[in-house]
Amino acid sequence: MKEHDAYKQKKMDGKVSVFVRSGRLLLIGALVLFLLAGCRKMEEGERTEVDFSVMIDKELPQELLAAIEENKENEMRLTWMDGEEMYLIRGYGKQSTGGYSIAVAECAENEETLWFDTRLIGPQDTENLSQEASYPYLVVKIAATEKEVVIE
Repeated sequence: MKEHDAYKQKKMDGKVSVFVRSGRLLLIGALVLFLLAGCRKMEEGERTEVDFSVMIDKELPQELLAAIEENKENEMRLTWMDGEEMYLIRGYGKQSTGGYSIAVAECAENEETLWFDTRLIGPQDTENLSQEASYPYLVVKIAATEKEVVIE
């Protein structure tokens, strides 16, 4: 009977070690996820809104208008420096019809980064919709910055 008890104990020791290893893996995985989530929060920090002005074509420098015209067929994310001002440009490329608009979802910064996020809004009035292709883009002007700019 002693041999049988010793065999049972060895078998149980193997099961316990599997559970212990699994528990350690789960603990390590949870710790890694916690640290990664914490790093993301520290990286972004608190965002504060940035003042901006939506620009119309006639207010833009000619060189900037030429760059927009050159890139309008495809989606574009551009920055343009002009002295003490910076222009953020977000274009959505060729659309099959007119009637599109663009909304600013966010223009904010922290100590290291400036974020500019927009949304393309589809045509609302389908009765009077132009069937010609359009190239919707938005240009905003902000104070010049040396921060990394992320245009989404």
